[in-house]
Amino acid sequence: MSRVVGVMRRRVESEHERAVRVLRGARRRSPWFDHLSRAYERYQEHRGDRMAAAITYFGFLSFFPLLALAYALLGYVVGISEQARGYLVDAINSVLPGIADRLAVEQIAQAKATAGVIGLVGLLIIGVAWVEALRESLREIWGHDPTGGGNFLKRKLGDVGVLVFLGMVLIVSVAVSTITTSGTNWALHVLGLDRMFGMGVLLRLLAVAVAICFNALIFLVLFSRLTGTRAPWRRIIRGALFGAVGLEILKLLATFLVGHTTRNPVYASFAVVAGLLVWMNVVSRFTLFTAAWTATRRVVLSADRAPPPKAEDTGR
Repeated sequence: MSRVVGVMRRRVESEHERAVRVLRGARRRSPWFDHLSRAYERYQEHRGDRMAAAITYFGFLSFFPLLALAYALLGYVVGISEQARGYLVDAINSVLPGIADRLAVEQIAQAKATAGVIGLVGLLIIGVAWVEALRESLREIWGHDPTGGGNFLKRKLGDVGVLVFLGMVLIVSVAVSTITTSGTNWALHVLGLDRMFGMGVLLRLLAVAVAICFNALIFLVLFSRLTGTRAPWRRIIRGALFGAVGLEILKLLATFLVGHTTRNPVYASFAVVAGLLVWMNVVSRFTLFTAAWTATRRVVLSADRAPPPKAEDTGR
């Protein structure tokens, strides 16, 4: 018996060494694959999965109250039209592939009448905690002090600003996508091209292109403002595009992944909750991996390793 175990052990070790040699050879031959490997190593070294779990936890707790708060602000404070509030519902649906049709977003949003603005503002603290978890995780991935030091009140105000920015970009992206698609569809109808083969695919690609642009803007702001990097935005833009395209691909895959989770009879009445948690965790992991991919770019590494400019050099 011991001889069989020894043979199996040596075989496993041999296969492991062979796999290591293959991976090393692939990294030497392909700089792109080497970059992915270095990003994955950084993600694992900084416990990316655990930090993604923390982001998922705070994100799930803050999702429903922040949704009601956003609807209340649009309905009571800003006084925007019903169409603008419809953009909010569409925005939520656009980021929840596979479970949007199972989630009564409109009913949750209308909880403003019973919850009250004061209570909702109190629940805003949970949303700020989510941004704080995201900020500390991004700084950890970047190799900086997670807290960042500085003034506590200033950090909290910055987190509130990031939260408002994310909500506004989400709503504006849906509005721009809707207006762009409608305008293109109207132009094609006027020119008599709306019945041509492939026009539907063209409109879909146009909507995806708009979504990628706004996703890239979100990643660019998060990486340039929350990570503590000294790299200029021109060196981070490639990482933002990598995250934007990857997020749209994840949305396509999530229709199957989250749909399979919600149809599992094990979850029964908790299917929507399980699907929401799975999707948030996938997005959180991908965001942190994108941060690791961006932070391991050589131009970003060189900028972060450079000594900070002296006061006389900056003119202060």
